[in-house]
Amino acid sequence: MGLPQPPAHLVRRPPRNVREVLIESGLYEFVSSSAQVGSLAVRTFRYALTPPFPWIGDAIIETSKVLRRCALPLTISMTTWVLGFAFFLLGGFLELLGAVDRMPGGLILGFTREPAIWVAAMIFGGVAGSAITADLAARKNREELDALTVLGVEQTRALVVPRVVAATIACPLLGLLAILTTWVVTYLGAPLFIDAAPGVVLDSMVHSTLSGDLWAAVTKFVLIGAYTGVMSCHKGLTAKSGTEGVGRAVNQNVVLVFLGIWVINSIFNVAYLSFFPALTNFKG
Repeated sequence: MGLPQPPAHLVRRPPRNVREVLIESGLYEFVSSSAQVGSLAVRTFRYALTPPFPWIGDAIIETSKVLRRCALPLTISMTTWVLGFAFFLLGGFLELLGAVDRMPGGLILGFTREPAIWVAAMIFGGVAGSAITADLAARKNREELDALTVLGVEQTRALVVPRVVAATIACPLLGLLAILTTWVVTYLGAPLFIDAAPGVVLDSMVHSTLSGDLWAAVTKFVLIGAYTGVMSCHKGLTAKSGTEGVGRAVNQNVVLVFLGIWVINSIFNVAYLSFFPALTNFKG
């Protein structure tokens, strides 16, 4: 017969190691992942700025792929936004207030600062970011990354740098396309929906377009493109094996990219309008 066992509530369990508690916590995983992303970003930009530049050809190819995949969805989305939100909703409200003539200028000013940024960045992050993550994760599953390591090829220089550079270039181009689409749709739609003279519409749009807003938009797009490229590459390189790992990496990347877009846009807007408070006055 065995010895009698003491009650469970009287059994003293060994204390857990502080290191084990930290490693198992979500905070440790967040800090570790952030450090890996930062390290990848530093290596990427160091390789991108250090000659020779063998990545130029691949970067051009990747940029053209991103533009082809995102241009049409972006144009359709911006046209829908301008027609649906501006002319049908905002136009009717301003008509009740008797200020419908202020709509073209206000539309250009507002869309340049916010909706054009959001629509372009979301489409870019969802389409281009997902494609980058899925491509690198699939390469990892096929053991192509291990093969590059055996051959002595640096993964960051060969795979990450062209994609990050392409994302940094393509995102501002798509942003300018979104702003241009807003211009064209506003100019063509205002005479039809609010019965405004084309000359008045064009004059209001020109007076409401500020060079500072355009430069600020391009700067935001550059930051968003670089962040999206680095984060997408990181998620692709660290994806778990199997198709489930690829799917999880893509889903996580989309969430993190959208969150990063919101953070970058919010912080940049606060800093921009704080340094230039006169830009808060509408002169259209």
